[in-house]
Amino acid sequence: MHSLRPYQVLVVLPFIILPLGLAGCSGSGGSKAAPQTATSSAPSAGSARSAEPVSPAQSQFLGDLDDDGDPSVGDAIKILRIVVGLDPEDECADANENASTDVGDAIKVLRCVVGLDTWPIGDCGGPIEGGYQFLTMWGSSGSGDGQFISPAAVALDADGNAYVADWGNHRIQKFTHTGAFITAWGSQGTGDGRFDLPEALAVDGTGNVYVADANNNRIQKFTATGTFITKWGSRGSADGQFFIPRALAVDTHGDGDVFVPDANNHRIQKFTSIGTFITKWGTEGSADGQFRSPQGVALDADGNVYVADYLNHRVQKFTGDGTFITKWGSLGSGEGQFNHPSGVALDADGNVYVVERLNYRIQKFRPVAP
Repeated sequence: MHSLRPYQVLVVLPFIILPLGLAGCSGSGGSKAAPQTATSSAPSAGSARSAEPVSPAQSQFLGDLDDDGDPSVGDAIKILRIVVGLDPEDECADANENASTDVGDAIKVLRCVVGLDTWPIGDCGGPIEGGYQFLTMWGSSGSGDGQFISPAAVALDADGNAYVADWGNHRIQKFTHTGAFITAWGSQGTGDGRFDLPEALAVDGTGNVYVADANNNRIQKFTATGTFITKWGSRGSADGQFFIPRALAVDTHGDGDVFVPDANNHRIQKFTSIGTFITKWGTEGSADGQFRSPQGVALDADGNVYVADYLNHRVQKFTGDGTFITKWGSLGSGEGQFNHPSGVALDADGNVYVVERLNYRIQKFRPVAP
């Protein structure tokens, strides 16, 4: 149970009294902005495309305990009732996103009420499984901007923009961290900047984008806007060779080492930034540390490796040298379940994004302290 100290009551009381009668918040004096409708022109085939952002559907907001879409004094009071133990815990009360409910969460909501902070604060998550919590999703089946045909992988840049390998459309799509469409490039073929079923993405520390061009058995490198830079690779089964490369990750926090799931050999290979073989791990199976066609990989700030274990319908986590840490997921379409997870990525806050090929969606999870 939480308890309020006398000085905390004195701090909170003015915030409860002063904003009475004031409404919503947008960070610009408390007025609410009208919804915007985005438009998009049809792209030309094989060229870079861009469109106005399209806001995806959002779940309940953090701090919005009465679930009406707006911040209010009532929301702050509900948070305080949780703090003093009058009401049960609610993950949506964590307005400061620090994995606990305290007076600061109530103050955060009240600052939104009076227009000092921007609303919404963030999306309220769903159920927790394996130490991670569902946040949001976007996408549907199709070939339009923001739609996918069997999306195979996702990677994020330093600004939180998401790049998706749109496998069946033979292209790369770029989005904001909330799912708003930015641009796209590529078409089917063997020329530079074209793809034959792109299966993997990675972004380095300078924003360059690496693509595992699976059926062309090569890696292609681009600028953040899709301009071709270079390519390399060949097909094979020996160390340093690939049989249909299905994923790629670059250690942007360390030495720039490159991790590649060798799907048909059911293993992970690790290389230096110039392609020198370092090590490998994994065999075919469903036990911890084994894989059945691994098809996605990503690293966190500590160099831990996350693998989308495609045919085991789960995510596995390892140290940088291949030591098993944890796993989560099972076959299904519910929140936290997967149907052939084919890509994984992490943002600066440690949130994990997972692409599902046969659920036609992206799921986002956050780490939750045990």
